[in-house]
Amino acid sequence: MTTVSDQRRAALRARRALSESLSARYGDLACRRLARLAVARRARAIGLYWPLASEIDPRPLIAMAPPGADILLPRVVGQKLAFVVYTPKARWRRSALGILELRGGQPHSLASLDLLVMPLAGFDRYGHRIGMGGGFYDRSLAGVRRRPYRSPTRIGLAFECQQLPAVESQPWDVELDAVVTERRIYRG
Repeated sequence: MTTVSDQRRAALRARRALSESLSARYGDLACRRLARLAVARRARAIGLYWPLASEIDPRPLIAMAPPGADILLPRVVGQKLAFVVYTPKARWRRSALGILELRGGQPHSLASLDLLVMPLAGFDRYGHRIGMGGGFYDRSLAGVRRRPYRSPTRIGLAFECQQLPAVESQPWDVELDAVVTERRIYRG
């Protein structure tokens, strides 16, 4: 039986094996696919992440966002995430976890987002996600996950090579509405 840790390692190994040029090309294709979704074209507040290491880069989505839409990036606050509006002149700091975060700015809750684009280590064709193991997204989304009227549409952004045969969901796992890769959209 494969453990979640084994699955995470396998998916991350596949992701790291992509060349820099393929990673950039596939990332751009995935971002374009995501930007064409109706939910992305309608969104007024979009939560993104700043890429770490070999994560697929969502930054092309900033230029593809609807006119007037706010782009918000996560900041760790305790054991959860709050989101801060991004501007090109933003100032940055490195968090205790080694992640670049925006300095200053008023934190917004997840409930204020229309769309949340999430990183992931691995996924399956049903939209189940394996994160990096910290649980920040799951804890942060726990309060809004079953409230469709004020819960952001949750989309995982990944490379096709990160797909796993099956991911066993845990009770605390927050479901994705979709996973978008360079090849297709997997609906949750």
